[in-house]
Amino acid sequence: MTPIVPRPIHPARTVPRRPNLLMIAAREPTPGFTKTRLGLAIGMEAAANLYRAFLTDLIDRFTPAAVSGAFDLAWAFTPACCDFPEVLSALSPASVRVIVPGEGAVRFVAQEGEGWDVRQRNLLAWGHAQGYERVILTASDSPQMTVATVCAAFAALATHDVALGRVHDGGYYLIGLRGFHDVLTGVPMSTVTAADALRSRADALSLSVAELPPTFDIDEAADLDLLRAALAHDPALAPATSEALRAVAAERVAGAGVLTA
Repeated sequence: MTPIVPRPIHPARTVPRRPNLLMIAAREPTPGFTKTRLGLAIGMEAAANLYRAFLTDLIDRFTPAAVSGAFDLAWAFTPACCDFPEVLSALSPASVRVIVPGEGAVRFVAQEGEGWDVRQRNLLAWGHAQGYERVILTASDSPQMTVATVCAAFAALATHDVALGRVHDGGYYLIGLRGFHDVLTGVPMSTVTAADALRSRADALSLSVAELPPTFDIDEAADLDLLRAALAHDPALAPATSEALRAVAAERVAGAGVLTA
């Protein structure tokens, strides 16, 4: 299947600034559209607020790294009709303010295609078509992910075709490619075998794979305990998320009080 070329909206640039591109896939942070499985447990508004905090921390962490030249950054957003630069600007005006329009350190591209596997393949193909030697795609539901982790993935891609970061539930939080390879066809998304299937697909294509240290992502209420534990050791790693977690806990306590009153 020929990948669909996603639509860039800002800036329109074909010559990469750096050989490395980090793409962060993100959703418009509206209740009922994002983190819906989590929302079933804590409420859709609370889940959306928490996801806004995830985005805020990721913006504040990765924008300075991109502007400083560590890599180029592209936000791969959905739905395509939303003004995602404005979404990020509302969440973190100070970080977005340092982006120089047309300079290319930070870009925005709409996700295209039916199904998460297809959208991922299209985004990775887009990065390659833009002239990047190495492209990393990650989701936005691991707010604890560090710049060091991304840099380690790019370093691994200097000697490997694929970089893979697994999460605790059998999925993956990061996929990186040196050049474009279709490693996603046939991979069952949102299953406990997704990462294993991706690895098997890469092996079948005779591609060398570097596996990164595993972590976790936030899909369900039980995952919040992992996030709380990680941030308890280093709250400054994701300050907006730490604050949002406290708000979720306070709201649940207040709700329990109402039910038992």
